Amino acid sequence: MTIPRVGDLGRNLSAARKKLGLTQEEVGHRSGVHPTEVSRIEAGKRDPRVSTLERLAEAVEVPPSELLR
Repeated sequence: MTIPRVGDLGRNLSAARKKLGLTQEEVGHRSGVHPTEVSRIEAGKRDPRVSTLERLAEAVEVPPSELLR
């Protein structure tokens, strides 16, 4: 079993966000996560809590597992 890396999560979040045409600020507003934190997660500098991951996934309209693949 392969364990996802933080960078993979960031790339997947960024791709899902861009697919919807959203900015990091818009994802922050939708999820309640500060846009700076969204940026750090996308850059692979932060490893979000499960609750944050769930809120971000909902904001970009994908299941959390999609962000972790």
